[in-house]
Amino acid sequence: MLRRWFEEVWNKGRADAIDEMFAADGVAQGLSGDPSAPLRGPAGFKLLHDQFRGAFPDIEVVVEDTIAEGDKVAACLVSAIFGSSR
Repeated sequence: MLRRWFEEVWNKGRADAIDEMFAADGVAQGLSGDPSAPLRGPAGFKLLHDQFRGAFPDIEVVVEDTIAEGDKVAACLVSAIFGSSR
């Protein structure tokens, strides 16, 4: 699921996939620029996604490795390539 998230949401730019994969009560910490204001739900995450994809429209994210335990998964190393840096 984590690899699919990066492929669909970031590499393909599919904001609609956020509705499918980001829980309605999900919270994304540390991405809003304000530690006291996490992004909440798909709508909150879409705001970040739209801004980020606007700034880096041809980004390519590669997940090198993941760690999974129970119902939690984390990307160990994520590298991103911006179009002009290829």
